[in-house]
Amino acid sequence: MAEARASHSDALYLWRDGAVLVDTTFSADPTPIELMSAFKSVVALGIGRLLEQGKLASLDTPVHTLYPEWNQGRKKAITIRHLLNHTSGLQNVGNAGVEIYPAPNAIQLALAAELTADPGAEFSYNNKAVNLLAGIIERASHLRMDLFFQDQFFGPLGIEEYQWYFDRSGSPHAMAGLRLKAADLAKFGILVLDRGMWKGQRLIGENFLAEMTRASQPYYPLVGLLWWIEPDTQQVTLKTEAIRARPRGSVFHRLAPLAGKNFPTRPAARAAASAIGAQSDDSAFVREAGPRWVDSVFSWHVGAPAAFHANGYLGQYLVVVPEARLVAVRQIRNGDRYDPKTDGFEDFPARIARMARAGRIK
Repeated sequence: MAEARASHSDALYLWRDGAVLVDTTFSADPTPIELMSAFKSVVALGIGRLLEQGKLASLDTPVHTLYPEWNQGRKKAITIRHLLNHTSGLQNVGNAGVEIYPAPNAIQLALAAELTADPGAEFSYNNKAVNLLAGIIERASHLRMDLFFQDQFFGPLGIEEYQWYFDRSGSPHAMAGLRLKAADLAKFGILVLDRGMWKGQRLIGENFLAEMTRASQPYYPLVGLLWWIEPDTQQVTLKTEAIRARPRGSVFHRLAPLAGKNFPTRPAARAAASAIGAQSDDSAFVREAGPRWVDSVFSWHVGAPAAFHANGYLGQYLVVVPEARLVAVRQIRNGDRYDPKTDGFEDFPARIARMARAGRIK
């Protein structure tokens, strides 16, 4: 609660085994809050619903079975699983404001994208590819994605207040754009916790949920299918040999003071690098080694999953801790007062998992 206030949170909600422990709003605005990329995890549940209904055959269904224009070249190999685990290989610009928000039709933008890697060959967080899931849900269900969710989830879960973002073609994005209140977002976490059951009705199959919440590919061990994994232990270490291999004068030699040091999380390693002048978006590092340079010089070892979570821009979180039967939500509104140095609450999932393991959430 103290950290939620200090980080200017707008809402904090904790539910444990049927009891609401915390339901607090920190501002006078009662309206639903934009989920940002935490919505991606909700979209994954939509795919699970289609599988349960038999409207999709499997996660490995090729996208071209729904969009025949992809039945050629390398795109022929792209499956729904590739879109869910960020390995489609579609060309992508990390900042959605550059390509996606200006585009009149986000689904067509994704369909027209070239490939920068073979499908399944590498992990690359990809808003553009995720937006194609809105089209897949529509073609498989014969309902526009927002109407599908309203019919298949919002009705059964009793969600009455929500707002959607639509592009100029009239389609919702799948990467972000849904506004919900914290208590309603938590219902999706409870649905996952209860293995796809809601008040005696099966909405999502257990097999899909098991796949959704475990490591989905070898390149990045903390991501499932549009859900993120919070391990019980983590150790991040600078790859000393990767720094030594850089040529004389490389900006990467700035990281030498971190050699031999271990960090408990990736945010902690990034913070240490930033403190010595190596921010993750530093243009000099990006020019030399690309936007994912951090992954090229830090290695990390992870333990068993302790929780899994949805997260989004500014610090939107939905955390599920199965062992403690705990669901936690933190939300914050976008606005001029937001300070990325203090308001992201980056350790919220880890803190919730740690407190749950210690029996401190009752």
